[in-house]
Amino acid sequence: MKEFESQLEDSWKANAEAWTNSIRLKEIESRKVSTDHAVLNEIISLQPNKVLDVGCGEGWLARALSEQGIEVVGFDGSEELVEKASAAGGGIFHYLNYSDFGRNPLQIGHDFDVAVCNFSLFSEEITSLLQSLTSILSPNGIIIIHTLHPYSIAQDGRYESGWREETFSNMGEGYKAKMPWFYRTMGAWLNELKMAGIELRDCKEPIHPVSGKPLSLLLKTTPKNNPRSADA
Repeated sequence: MKEFESQLEDSWKANAEAWTNSIRLKEIESRKVSTDHAVLNEIISLQPNKVLDVGCGEGWLARALSEQGIEVVGFDGSEELVEKASAAGGGIFHYLNYSDFGRNPLQIGHDFDVAVCNFSLFSEEITSLLQSLTSILSPNGIIIIHTLHPYSIAQDGRYESGWREETFSNMGEGYKAKMPWFYRTMGAWLNELKMAGIELRDCKEPIHPVSGKPLSLLLKTTPKNNPRSADA
């Protein structure tokens, strides 16, 4: 597992330039036709004042949210991507991997109305990250998880959790490294929420406008025991 985790982190460093171009030139069809709008609309509907972008990449989501007057803080384990996000503006960005964040979540701030993981949970071990996020939410804060839809990915292999490989085909040019990532079934995602102590409040499944096939899974969750909850 450690080998895959290391390769995963290294891939984002090697592919920072290519990924930035793919996002900014809108070369990924699923994001262009459905998933980008889905997560953006979900966040805006919650009317947050302050959002944490977990695994912010080159910062497109922060820029889109800032245009709506929302304060955004982002962090990412790729220094190259954080530099590109900072240069483009739209928020405050930190070079920080998930392990370092987990050791001291407050280092990037607190009182976030929404913490969003937008296609950024590719590791096998994500429970501790989700638990850390609950500690920096505002009262009644929300954690949004947006990820690849388990059913659509299952068409290319067995429907069981495990490590897969992303080659970035049909996403643009210039990719230098393949990316290992951990695939989860629907049941595995629900178990992750339970282990992290967060509850599912809403589930959406953005689809391709032409094929009608599911493209992503959008989970809106809240901590079971948020000590700062206004309802506590």
